[in-house]
Amino acid sequence: MTAVRAPNHPAFLNGHFQPLSDSVAESVRANQYGYVKTASFFQCAGSNGEKNEDFEVELVTNTALTNTLSTDSIYALSGQMIALNNGSTPVLSYIQDTVLRISASGPDQPDFTNKSVVTSLGMVISRREVATQALDTGTQLEVIVAHCDWDGEERVHRRFNIKYIVPGTKNLVKTHTLYQVGREVNIIGRLVDFHMEDQIAIVIVIKLAVQTQLAKVHRIAPPLMAENCTSSATLLIPAPTIVNN
Repeated sequence: MTAVRAPNHPAFLNGHFQPLSDSVAESVRANQYGYVKTASFFQCAGSNGEKNEDFEVELVTNTALTNTLSTDSIYALSGQMIALNNGSTPVLSYIQDTVLRISASGPDQPDFTNKSVVTSLGMVISRREVATQALDTGTQLEVIVAHCDWDGEERVHRRFNIKYIVPGTKNLVKTHTLYQVGREVNIIGRLVDFHMEDQIAIVIVIKLAVQTQLAKVHRIAPPLMAENCTSSATLLIPAPTIVNN
């Protein structure tokens, strides 16, 4: 019997990050190459810009162990995000060759709140319309999209869901009917929040491209837990506030 291949439905992310601590380089048998990990955070203001909260993220890259990030700098990073729905810290596996130092950290640094851009491919597994109080948006659409991506360090596929909010603005309201359960979609949006109770990332949609016709979806009771995840579930904890001297 042929094994079912896990779908490749990744979520790519581009954003700006300030390390919370020095990078940790993991060396095996004095190897000069390995995984370099750095604690950082997403700056989020919620879907309506009504909050100000930082959420921890682990920055990971497979590179020369000398390629570390400094706590006194702001970096532009691009890579694949895996945000499991079990309360564990999201991981951004960034591409070392695209790392760009933007500026020194400090009181005059730019505001990157809600500026992380997600470009993803996934399968719609649920949708619901939600009435809003805003006069210019009317009814918005909340869509849960299933993703699956390869974890290079653990060498397993990771499955996770992301909630996408499609505003009811004039340029997006006509796309609401395109979000049908079982349809493969390519979405561009901004990461704006993490829902603590549902343990899911929240993205505001900017653009949509429909990839396929409707397919049969096997529903899984929420929250969707990651396959091959052996660590105990812990809550996503907001990162500590950065105090600039």
